[in-house]
Amino acid sequence: MITVVHIDGLSGINYHRLIVPLVRLKETHGVQLMFIEQLTQLKDIDLDKVDNLLISRKLSVTNHKEFRKMLDDHGVRLILDNDDYWKLNKDNPAWQLYEVYYGPDIKKTIRIADVIWTPSRYLARQMSHINPLADVRFVNNAIDPIEKQWANQRKTSGKELRFGYLGASAHTNDIKLMNYKFTGKNLVCIKDLGYEEILDPNQTIKPKGIFEYGSYYKRIDVSLAPLAMNRFNRCKSDLKVTEAAMTKTAIIASNVENYNGSIIHGETGLLCSTKDEWKDAVESMTKAEAKRLGNNLYESIRNCPNHNLDLVNQIRAEYLL
Repeated sequence: MITVVHIDGLSGINYHRLIVPLVRLKETHGVQLMFIEQLTQLKDIDLDKVDNLLISRKLSVTNHKEFRKMLDDHGVRLILDNDDYWKLNKDNPAWQLYEVYYGPDIKKTIRIADVIWTPSRYLARQMSHINPLADVRFVNNAIDPIEKQWANQRKTSGKELRFGYLGASAHTNDIKLMNYKFTGKNLVCIKDLGYEEILDPNQTIKPKGIFEYGSYYKRIDVSLAPLAMNRFNRCKSDLKVTEAAMTKTAIIASNVENYNGSIIHGETGLLCSTKDEWKDAVESMTKAEAKRLGNNLYESIRNCPNHNLDLVNQIRAEYLL
């Protein structure tokens, strides 16, 4: 069975949802894959020999119905891998882009998909409303523990407790949930994203590429994962929990469905619902407690069917073999 995979750039989404799991499936199961960067490359492929076309998030084509007919004519199944809701809050810098381009393409792609994979059960329900005929499956994000950036996770030395906020851009509203300045504490965050004034970190670090990102965790003992509740965020995965677990890093997270299904409060992490709870969680944390929580989280996640890469990949293998 041959699967053509459309990789439209080296983004974090493609790294976690397509590149890492599919390379592992090729190694472990011998899955036959053909990678393309542009959909126009399909014209050079004998589609009669292709079983699946795997797409990340959306098809950007002129006519989705005609594209669907082309696949049907060659007996090709369309698998959509999506972790994105199609509408952003208006205060998000990418709102206009989603409103005019991304959002409509995402919805049109959902409507013509045969199979949909997603790391969000909430998003799965939303997509099932749009396309009740699609086979929608929960396929969570996972990490390859033998990949260099995740395997080499000995913490850098230091007696003082180190917090870290490792979110990318457009998370200002999430950070404000904590209502906490880390003045006088050790906090690391990514440089030039506009978070310094809110958090007052004592250290900023340059953005890293997708194959180096995991090394951030060597420098922190506690990962901060605040998340405001809106529909777009409800469609996101618990990836921050997985990253913390695989690096034996403690996590303090918002008490929302993205995280509270994977964290046991007080045992494998701390969950916060109010600003006072965020303050208490940060100020009560110690180096010893961070180590305990990080180790407990690792043990709870490493062999979990929804977080272990090989176990998660068993779902993908059902369709690609």
